[in-house]
Amino acid sequence: MSGFSFSGLGGGSDQANKKRSLLEVPTAPEQHNAPSNLSAPKFSFGSIGQSQNQNPPNTNAAPQAPNQSVGAGQPNQQQSGGIAKDSPAYFNTLLERGRKRAHPASMTTNGRLGQMPGLSFGLEDIARRAQEIGQRGRESFPTDGISQSNARSLLGASGVQPGKALKDFQKLGVDVQDRPMSTETFEPDNAKFIRGIQQRGRDAMFRESMDRVNREFDNFLEETLAINFDDQRQRIMEHFGLVPKSNGAGAQDDINNGSFSRSTKKSSNIFAESAGKRSMFNRSGLEKSLLGTPGLGSSTTRFFGDEQASSGVGSTARFTEDRFIREKEAQFAEKTKRLSQARDQRAVFPILAEFASVEENASGHEPKEIKDAYHALREITGEKTSIKDASNPKAIKERQYKSEYLDDIQDSRRSLAWRKRVIDGSRRYLEKSFYQQLQEIVDRNPKEAQVGGQPTVTNIIRAYIRVRAGRRDLAADNVPLQQTGDHGDYCWILIFYLLRCGFVNEAAEYVQKDEAFKSTDRRFIAYMREYAANESRLLSKKTQSAVNGEYQQRTQFGPDNSVDPYRMACYMIIGRCDLVNRNLNIQSTTEDWMWLQFALARELDRAQISSDDLFGLDQICETVQEIGQKHFTKGSEGSAGGYGIYFMLQILAGMFEHAVKYLHEFAPASAVHFAISLAYYGMLRASNPSVAGNELREFNMSQLWARANKKSVTETTTGLPQINFAALLAYYTPPFRTADPLAAVSYLSLICLNSDITGALGTIQTDCCHEALRQLCLETREYALLLGDIRTDGSRIPGAIEKNSRLIQLDTHQDFLQAVTVQAAALADERGQIADAILLYHLSEDFDSVVQVLNRALADAVTIDLGTSPVDVQPLKPREQDSTAAADLANSSLSLVTSTSAVSLGQTFLNLYNRNAMISAKISPANRSNITSLLRMLLARQKLESNPTNPDYAGALDVIADLNILPVNANGAMPLIRSSATAFQGLDPLIARASGSVLLWTLTCISRQNERLEEVGVWEGNGAGGNEQKESLKKRLAQMARDLMVWAGMEEYILFWSKKFTE
Repeated sequence: MSGFSFSGLGGGSDQANKKRSLLEVPTAPEQHNAPSNLSAPKFSFGSIGQSQNQNPPNTNAAPQAPNQSVGAGQPNQQQSGGIAKDSPAYFNTLLERGRKRAHPASMTTNGRLGQMPGLSFGLEDIARRAQEIGQRGRESFPTDGISQSNARSLLGASGVQPGKALKDFQKLGVDVQDRPMSTETFEPDNAKFIRGIQQRGRDAMFRESMDRVNREFDNFLEETLAINFDDQRQRIMEHFGLVPKSNGAGAQDDINNGSFSRSTKKSSNIFAESAGKRSMFNRSGLEKSLLGTPGLGSSTTRFFGDEQASSGVGSTARFTEDRFIREKEAQFAEKTKRLSQARDQRAVFPILAEFASVEENASGHEPKEIKDAYHALREITGEKTSIKDASNPKAIKERQYKSEYLDDIQDSRRSLAWRKRVIDGSRRYLEKSFYQQLQEIVDRNPKEAQVGGQPTVTNIIRAYIRVRAGRRDLAADNVPLQQTGDHGDYCWILIFYLLRCGFVNEAAEYVQKDEAFKSTDRRFIAYMREYAANESRLLSKKTQSAVNGEYQQRTQFGPDNSVDPYRMACYMIIGRCDLVNRNLNIQSTTEDWMWLQFALARELDRAQISSDDLFGLDQICETVQEIGQKHFTKGSEGSAGGYGIYFMLQILAGMFEHAVKYLHEFAPASAVHFAISLAYYGMLRASNPSVAGNELREFNMSQLWARANKKSVTETTTGLPQINFAALLAYYTPPFRTADPLAAVSYLSLICLNSDITGALGTIQTDCCHEALRQLCLETREYALLLGDIRTDGSRIPGAIEKNSRLIQLDTHQDFLQAVTVQAAALADERGQIADAILLYHLSEDFDSVVQVLNRALADAVTIDLGTSPVDVQPLKPREQDSTAAADLANSSLSLVTSTSAVSLGQTFLNLYNRNAMISAKISPANRSNITSLLRMLLARQKLESNPTNPDYAGALDVIADLNILPVNANGAMPLIRSSATAFQGLDPLIARASGSVLLWTLTCISRQNERLEEVGVWEGNGAGGNEQKESLKKRLAQMARDLMVWAGMEEYILFWSKKFTE
């Protein structure tokens, strides 16, 4: 059927063909794409009657198939008196024609048309053929599982992810909706046309908004409710040890999810989305906190996006490891407190040795390279635990290496001195560490070692060589090792290990005094003597050329396995040969390779040396980076278990920022304290916290420019990495700062270590420290402990922050008040923390603000309805009180008196300020008058509420009369009432607001007292009875009520006209 065309089957006129085309069945391509279950086509009968008169049948035309056109056969029927089109038989005839098969001979009227295929298919035939075509299509493209699997494999090999592509196609259908097209009609009225456009625009905006809301809601549901309950149940059972813990993906899911009830989908990084909302200095604390959210789940790993490596251990082992980490963090906190005390006293504090002791004593599975790195830093810095006096010239003081390390000029004298210090210190550490291991091996194997005689350095190394020779691990079996003397010393091995342990002078002495060695290689004696005599371990150009020539001749032209490899190693070290390879062809370890790099490195004036001799600290850093990219990238096998080795390499190479960042991914607590120790000696570059965001390490613009131009970072002048030191410390404190705020103060105070950086960056570090301490005070509400307290006599008790004011760059008391206390007081006042605001304003010596806060609290207490308890004031957190002075009244303070009543607080501070003339002089007369009036109002309220069964109405009226706000004692005198109404306009808004409640109290007292006179007949306190006095008292009360009504009317009148004049 696909080759059929119905347009040329008739021989009639064009007009007949045009009529016939309205009733033709669809062409072959449309039938091929139609579904397999075809229904009867819908015919249009509207033109059947018209074709009777306009189109007489063409007798010469070939008869038309019934499925082709109904109009072709209808005129013949009606002309011959056929069936009427309204009768049921007419439709039956049409259906019967569809079932009949036309004979091919009947369709032939001439030779030409007989050769063309005829229409011999009914509706059922068309449906069957369509099904056959569809079946052949399915057979050509099978959809079984094997074919689908092959298709997925093919797409996956081509880089296409079918699942992701399907989701992308599904997302395309979200915004594309089938909306009915609006039929716009021309509107001659411009106003209506514009209104129509506006309405369509509003409709489009509304639809777009609704679509966006729906998408956001769907995404929210998908992120929050997409929980795989089977996996959650499995994790819960593994957590409690009911089933064995699964390895691989399950362990990683535990790390990613963090809790059983969270979604399996990872949410976006909130810090990256809200980088512009970070709490800045002097801004409201309602913005994102610089310290992060407190709690055990918050730490530097969440902020910086690092995830600790999972060892795949069970839940019990993981909890044990967490306990070890908490114990180590507690030990670090104690060391940090001691550091703050030493800094405040300007004493020497060996921070590297102290932190190393914590790592050595801590339990857990952290690699030994972490504590070894502290000892390496001690060799680089020259820190000595034996030096206690800060006046000692050899004592290492705080920020001692800042000028050398932070010098961005590559070829400056200070930068050159620093690179030399790193190379020499790292080499010395590797030498001392190896000699210590060598001695331990000798001590463990005394029988094989056979030290004998005097235990000199040379004899100890000989003993070590004997142990190694007994184990047959000095070299391979076919490698020749040269021996000299009667005792058969391995001379070149002995020289190599003397150099390996750093005993250069001993090696030179050996080659000069050993007669057997003199006969072996006399030229090397001269080389060794010159090498040991030079402190920089450099040879003259002539000697170095001779050494290099001999080395190249023996390695390139000598026969294989004919030269002692230890001899070539000694030549390489002495003459700095083969700086391209820098590998030992002996049985060596990773530490030996590391030592060789530093033994060959020299920091010289680049203008005086050739490029072949250029190998210094920068080249070592490049080598370390290549090793890290090859073996220690995130997710690699070396990164999971051997991260300590790469961290040690970075420390030895002086890549301190890289080392802290890398260690932070596996051991955050250790990384934080490494950063502290480095910053303490000035060996860490701090970045701008407001710019770095949640990036732990960043590069400045010159380094980014160097990278963009494919230049080495070390070749630029200022292309150096930086650490977000402030955020690193701030986000380390959430787990413990609520429980131990003093430790948090010690950590946050260390942010100011970088305050001595020249330029604006140093000021930013100081401001960041002050902001962090202020947020710490507001979060913990430990104002008495952190900022200070007030004794009962008004004197101050300094807090922890004020005691460390020198450490946070606050030299004077006024600086401390402006930097921390005033800002904290203002924010506490905004939050409605009355007791906190009172204490903070008092500590900041803003006594007038203290009275203002008290006035607002007292006014709120006045305006509450009678019989309703006022809102209690949140009490202060009490400071820690010494046990020896617990009973001493002089040590009592505001924080120890946990009062929740605004009235008692107001009375306490009013009495305190009245006793001190200096404080009283700093309070404005208006605030003093307001607090006195409010306390009198609350006294009247107390008389009404103290005894609910028998309130003191008369006493309350006496107190209200003493306020002189309401005309209670006017006795009908209009001038007094008028003057009272006029004076009311000049009252403070707080007093005016509270006077409304006082007016209601007064009217209540008058009414209740009048009722009491009717019952008792006596005004309590006057002591007289009788009808005359009773009547006089009733008249007085009635006059009071009338005066108050007149006064209220005057107030309304005055307020009305004052508003008119104001308008």
